[in-house]
Amino acid sequence: MREQVKQALKNGLYRTIGETTKGLGAVNGDGRTLRVLMYHKVNDLAGNRMSMPISKFDEQMAHLGELGYTVVGLDDVLDHYVGGKPLAAGAVLITFDDGYRDNLQNAAPILHKYGYPAVQFVPLGYVGDPLPLPHEERLAARGLFNRTVDWGELAELESAGIRIESHGISHRPLADLEIDEAAREIVISKLRLEERLGRPVRAFSYVKGSEAHYKPVHLSLVRQAGYDVAFTSVSGANSPSSDPLELHRYNVEPYPSRTFELVLAGACDLIGLKDTVTGTHARRLFNAALGTSSK
Repeated sequence: MREQVKQALKNGLYRTIGETTKGLGAVNGDGRTLRVLMYHKVNDLAGNRMSMPISKFDEQMAHLGELGYTVVGLDDVLDHYVGGKPLAAGAVLITFDDGYRDNLQNAAPILHKYGYPAVQFVPLGYVGDPLPLPHEERLAARGLFNRTVDWGELAELESAGIRIESHGISHRPLADLEIDEAAREIVISKLRLEERLGRPVRAFSYVKGSEAHYKPVHLSLVRQAGYDVAFTSVSGANSPSSDPLELHRYNVEPYPSRTFELVLAGACDLIGLKDTVTGTHARRLFNAALGTSSK
């Protein structure tokens, strides 16, 4: 119930901001060359926070085409930020964080139906590990388990057009680690994945990913490790001049269709204030008040 109240409040807030911004004519599409969508779990388990219902995920994928967006793959994004190649008009990249098995079971068939590529960022330490991710421990204590993929399932995801890239090792924010620990997360996850996948790993996703969860030194470590692009969880679209190691993403939730449309149009970008250092602290207080906090 608390999660439902929280979602209803967020949906209402996003819709209000979006309609107000749109009504004032303050949405500027110039330079908005790439929108990146961030999902986590795709399932219908009741009370399972951070989940996208299967039918809603299908609806959102259909809506992308109806609104005239073009879903692109990671190679297109790399060609754009590394090689300077233009992206298709209305380019959208679909990403998943944390390596949940339901991405293979539930999201992959829907993506296949629409012919969409995607990227899944996996925390190396939980590939094939039955233990819950740190933020899943409370759910697991209630008997609600969200399994992560094993190595064989990573191969299945790649065969299904969902590209595997790095989300570190331990699923701990880099800002919480000593520099040597952070460097290990960044470098070792890349090398191990490359060894198993047999190809270069070129993209990194910051755990949690707001401005409070990584620091400028971590951008240097990511660059030195040989990644070409990295993704935050800071809301907003990207332009050709965006730092390729700080690309923004929209954390997509079970929005009503109109809210989803407004988010993609950039009408809700003001909500990105929640991803600043100050905004992150405010969100923690909000979640604590609602009893919806997680690790």
